[in-house]
Amino acid sequence: MRIIAGESKGRPIESVKGMHTRPTSDRVKESIFNIIQFQVADALVLDLFAGTGNLGLEALSRGSRKAVFVEKEPSAIKVLRKNCVNLGYLHKSTILSMDVLKAIKKLSCNGERFDIVFMDPPYEKGLEEPVLRALSQEKLVADTGVVIVEHRTRDIQPETIEELRKVDTRIYGNTSVSFYKRG
Repeated sequence: MRIIAGESKGRPIESVKGMHTRPTSDRVKESIFNIIQFQVADALVLDLFAGTGNLGLEALSRGSRKAVFVEKEPSAIKVLRKNCVNLGYLHKSTILSMDVLKAIKKLSCNGERFDIVFMDPPYEKGLEEPVLRALSQEKLVADTGVVIVEHRTRDIQPETIEELRKVDTRIYGNTSVSFYKRG
């Protein structure tokens, strides 16, 4: 894995050994960032199920102001922290080592609002809908923000959840990416 654009272009991102994380491929990552390219600069980013931080670090490289990474797997947290240090983004990063739904509550209590929310939950766990619902209920998505959900192509995502509405889905073989906005 590597950063594909921005100030850290071409720099490697370490991965976690084993099968606990499923990194977003460069092809899918590049497509996501082409779609949201005008929203990335100076954005506040939330990277849920962050793994090694692949998506949030890419956003920081492209000019995002701050990224909050949420990951509960200890081995992934260790690699994520190392990636933040190696790329020089630790000062722009907050790493929450906890369950995603608990992190959403915590961030809401702190009054956080995010311009971009990346969500790449483990497949076959049914986490997309409850997490989207929590993001909406806790009002973590800024008025003009976007939630980007990576999922298996065969797992159809809901058209609306609370105040979040699906505005686009892109298919990349077995992986799909759905985009949600408020309203």
